[in-house]
Amino acid sequence: MLNCGYKNRLTLLSLLLSVIITNSLIAQGNKHSYQYISPLPGSTLNLPETSIIIREGNKINESSIYGENRIDVIGSKSGRHRGELKLSSDLRTLIFIPVNKFELGEEISVSFEGKILNENGKELLPIDFNFSISNQLLNKVIIKSFKSDLDLNNFKTEGESYTDYNDIFTQTDTLPADFPNVTVSISNDPAPGYIFLAPYNYPFYYNSYLLIIDNNGTPIFYQKSSSWKTDFTLQTKGYLSYWDQQADKFLVMDSAYYLIDGFSCGNGYSTDFHEFLLLENDHSILMSYDFQTVRMDTIVQGGDSSAVVIGLVIQELDSEKNVIFQWRSWDHIEITDATEDIDLTAHTIDYIHGNAIDIDWDGNLLLSSRHLDEITKINRQTGEIIWRWGGIKSRKNEFVFINDPITFSHQHDIRYTNNGTYSIYDNGNLHSPNFSRSLEYELDEVAKTATLIWKFNNEPKTYARAMGSSEKIANNNMLIGWGLHYNERSVSEIKEDGTVALELLLPDTIYNYRAFKFPWKSNLLLTNPDSVAFDSVLVGDSVVTTVNLLNNSSQDDLITITDFFHKDSSFKIQYELPFVLPAQGSEQFEVMFKPPTAGFYIDTLHIRSDTDTRRIAQILVLSGTADTVSENEIVYSFKLEQNYPNPCNATTTIIYEIAKLNFITLRIYDVLGNEISTLVNEEKPSGTYEVEFDASLLPSGIYFYRIQTEEFLKTKKMVLLK
Repeated sequence: MLNCGYKNRLTLLSLLLSVIITNSLIAQGNKHSYQYISPLPGSTLNLPETSIIIREGNKINESSIYGENRIDVIGSKSGRHRGELKLSSDLRTLIFIPVNKFELGEEISVSFEGKILNENGKELLPIDFNFSISNQLLNKVIIKSFKSDLDLNNFKTEGESYTDYNDIFTQTDTLPADFPNVTVSISNDPAPGYIFLAPYNYPFYYNSYLLIIDNNGTPIFYQKSSSWKTDFTLQTKGYLSYWDQQADKFLVMDSAYYLIDGFSCGNGYSTDFHEFLLLENDHSILMSYDFQTVRMDTIVQGGDSSAVVIGLVIQELDSEKNVIFQWRSWDHIEITDATEDIDLTAHTIDYIHGNAIDIDWDGNLLLSSRHLDEITKINRQTGEIIWRWGGIKSRKNEFVFINDPITFSHQHDIRYTNNGTYSIYDNGNLHSPNFSRSLEYELDEVAKTATLIWKFNNEPKTYARAMGSSEKIANNNMLIGWGLHYNERSVSEIKEDGTVALELLLPDTIYNYRAFKFPWKSNLLLTNPDSVAFDSVLVGDSVVTTVNLLNNSSQDDLITITDFFHKDSSFKIQYELPFVLPAQGSEQFEVMFKPPTAGFYIDTLHIRSDTDTRRIAQILVLSGTADTVSENEIVYSFKLEQNYPNPCNATTTIIYEIAKLNFITLRIYDVLGNEISTLVNEEKPSGTYEVEFDASLLPSGIYFYRIQTEEFLKTKKMVLLK
């Protein structure tokens, strides 16, 4: 292996960098002039493709950046570098992009003359600093091999048994033969929404699927690939994203499932699959694993003189994909901070292993580092560490745990929740005995306390050595992706009281990195109306309504409708299949409701376009009320009024009238027929009543409210928009 020439003392790196930065800035009398500089002055192990980033903090007068010799960049081997000095789309960050790469092992000196004006008309002060380029870089083929070894580490081991699920899981749908069978083993009033998965077969990188399924395990979207895809999720503005092994980047689809963009790290770094955030301002956040050769024999006794040590890089890209923020573990985290189970005498050392990033309440970054047992909060403006919150074997924990004597170990998926709390998936690799669990904490960042307020550790206990996720969803349920485990559940949705709302099983030859749940509706196929409600149909009668289906494609694509799928035989679809819709073309089909008995009916119609490798489905909610007497015979002093306001965005009022003493129930349902709330459940005398429904914790969508007495049954639809 190649020798790394960077003074051979990484254990002193943090101290040295601090001294260098302080001396450099104090010497020029402008210690506080710049909010952020990258590469960090005095830093080492930078890649030859690196750009130079300077940010004062205020907005910049763009016209003032154009001029001669604003920045002078000189390499000790490569000489003076020409390049472009540009202003980021955030209007605060200056970026110098050299025309040619720097050379290995050279020292780079940067002289920024200042003189550029900020929005207040004040000149930026001059600054000089140095950094160095890594001595030698590992071949990308070698890095890819190391990555595969790391990804497969701790997979199947001797003595573990595996169930053949071929005879257990049965399909109720027409799906590809190798489709990852999904079984719903528990369904107990789960939250509305759809579950996003990216399951793949063992061995690694084999037959991967992007998958969106409903609470019954029925796919409304899937896309098959022979290469590995993972981390399929919903981003801001309705975009979908996933990491694609073949493209070696995150790909982004719009709500019609068209590929519209791709995102990868800049400055010469490869893109890691663990995390991608697409922000409202079109900035993106990614991470990279940085493989460097390090003389570990100068750091720990028995260390390898040419070890491959893997650092972590976090980048923020602006809307034009310029790197405007770069944080490197080499500059802030010592190799010896790794937990005790990480062998620092090995040839390959994955000392930090970042696996999740989130945005905290104040806009700063939360980083989960598996091999530090640590959540690190990083100032997104300066790159400095704000605090280090460590678990069971953390070497730099700053917090006191309350109500959690065992803390967390080798965790995944740090998330800041809408409730102002923090959720963690605790893999529990260093718990004794091993077990995994979902955790929720309240943090006091001033007093440095972490109070455990909720946990779920399944009985019998589940243990997942790697992967996994734990995330609050819209109704405060916790969705848990159990990660890498065998013969057990794959996804669980847990209520606040600890009861299981939903449990999904996948075969034990199928892995899934993380699981998500969101409201979702594609805009590729549009129906008018967007739901069908049949009101007061007599038992034995039938009513027909017409639905218009539009191919909303923006790319002149033909869409073949191959199937109408639903479960309740009280609803019938009348149209001959298959049929083809041209782009912006539409067809009408009929929906019939013929109820066999009195009551309230609700179903979902899946309008599908299936191919060998892909399904696109649109969901049409069907509902109906069946009565044994006609509405004309009903005493009209039994009434259920339309809620107001409708649509509503938080609370709404429902008025009903009853003719005489009756036992009344008034309930709210979601589009899948799940009961959301019971507003009235008691005997009431005749009169007119008004009840308020608080929908502030529910996601946007269509809901139904239904009143029932001994003589009266009525259902109406309400729309919640936020």
